[in-house]
Amino acid sequence: MRNTSWAQAKRSIAWRLVQSVDRALSLLDLLGNGNASWGVSEFSRATGLSKAVVFRLVRTLERRGYVVQSQDRRYALGTKPLELASVVLHRFDVRQVARSTMLELAEHTGESVVLTAPSRDGVICLDTVDSPQQIRVSFRLGRITPWHAGAAGKLHLAFQPEPLIQQVIARGLPRHTARTVTSKSRLLRDLARIRHDGYAFTVGEFDNGVAAISAPIADSRKEVIAAVSIGGPAQRFSAERLQGLVKEVRQAAGRISLLLLGSPPAGGSSAS
Repeated sequence: MRNTSWAQAKRSIAWRLVQSVDRALSLLDLLGNGNASWGVSEFSRATGLSKAVVFRLVRTLERRGYVVQSQDRRYALGTKPLELASVVLHRFDVRQVARSTMLELAEHTGESVVLTAPSRDGVICLDTVDSPQQIRVSFRLGRITPWHAGAAGKLHLAFQPEPLIQQVIARGLPRHTARTVTSKSRLLRDLARIRHDGYAFTVGEFDNGVAAISAPIADSRKEVIAAVSIGGPAQRFSAERLQGLVKEVRQAAGRISLLLLGSPPAGGSSAS
């Protein structure tokens, strides 16, 4: 009899754990398919769960990086889902899909090319193609660079939810070079311009003497999930070459988006 009671207790505990996971996933589903941000009361009304239960769930999700809380106490998706998405993209050979376009981009521009995706602490390098030129910039696979410094980081940050942008700013904007943007107002202006133009261009913000151009790769919902960038010695990114280089990068991002995800990149007008 005692063994039967213990077995029933274990099944009850297991069910409660599964139920908690199911409830947490229902909150993530709402964030992914509904409004960009939700309050505890809204979650409660949408799911029928008590506010106390919702609060415990979102705090757990926040601790694990699945959601972030804004200053007005609303919750939005964090970067952890993007990290998991990067794993899925790897499974579907995103690097293989992008590789030929990256090789063409390196040949056309003469600069090194890098494919990046968001991670919890910045952006991660998924793949690279070195410039054919003797003097070049090389990128390391798996390297994580900060959100606020450099073209790829700022490009990705520009298309993140507002709570995550505020969280990055609240953590501080450390200086990496004399040109790193460390002012909140300046960074927000830069991000707004990137969203409007559909690309990012920086000079010497993370590595001295290095210029870079980055453009977004979007999914079928026009959400930015990756980026393709070129980088090289700043002196080669002259005013005379800049618009041509921007056009090449944006067209490459568009081709990868179409090949991998079936839609053109978000932000700005189409580069034709």
